[in-house]
Amino acid sequence: MKLTFFGTSHGVPSADRYCCCTLLESEGSLYLLDAGAPVIDCLLRSGYDIHKLRAAFVSHVHGDHTAGLFHVIELMNWYYKQSAADFYLPEQPLIDAYRTMLRAIAFGENDDARIHLKRIDPTVPYEDENIKVEYIPTKHMGEGHSTYALLVTEGDKRVLFSGDLSGRLRENDVPAILAEEELDLYVTEMAHYNLETLTPYLQACKAKRVAFTHVFPLKKYDDIEAAKPDYPFEILCPNDGDILEL
Repeated sequence: MKLTFFGTSHGVPSADRYCCCTLLESEGSLYLLDAGAPVIDCLLRSGYDIHKLRAAFVSHVHGDHTAGLFHVIELMNWYYKQSAADFYLPEQPLIDAYRTMLRAIAFGENDDARIHLKRIDPTVPYEDENIKVEYIPTKHMGEGHSTYALLVTEGDKRVLFSGDLSGRLRENDVPAILAEEELDLYVTEMAHYNLETLTPYLQACKAKRVAFTHVFPLKKYDDIEAAKPDYPFEILCPNDGDILEL
């Protein structure tokens, strides 16, 4: 499993960080975990073949996790006509909006035979010959909205992406699996709570590595750096373009 962090910023991009987006590569196939970055640009500039994109998974509907996805869908419809992919989206209005946008720019209807816009069913994992993705409900956006952490398995490797969680973790929505099972990596946001609030969960964490992305304010990076000696697992703070192989 190879991870490339295309976007590591919080809700607003900066001069050197795009919004949240991680590319996962497995056996030559490509998968997206959120798409706040300009995905097509990132793929092409990194030398990837867009036809190898198999699926994308969106944790919630906020723009810093979805802004780059419509361009992928649009180009696959009219330009990359040999491509096919599954797009797993958390809410039906987002799917409807993408379909409306295609009509609005005169591309007509989505090519449903190749480009599959699907609403996430948290009881039904995604699984192909390379990876399995499970959806763990969280409470970032409150009642009436669907938000998810994403658990990715490739063989004996397991990575948990927190997505965005509730403010100050008041809903106690850090996925329980973090303390229950060994993981190779936990990728967590650090914009909606501080390190002190997360500390009890880190103390119980069974992951081998913890990576902090979506960090705001940036002074929290200093807190993370100072806390590294306190934990038995490796702590990472990826920048845009960083690659991690598991």
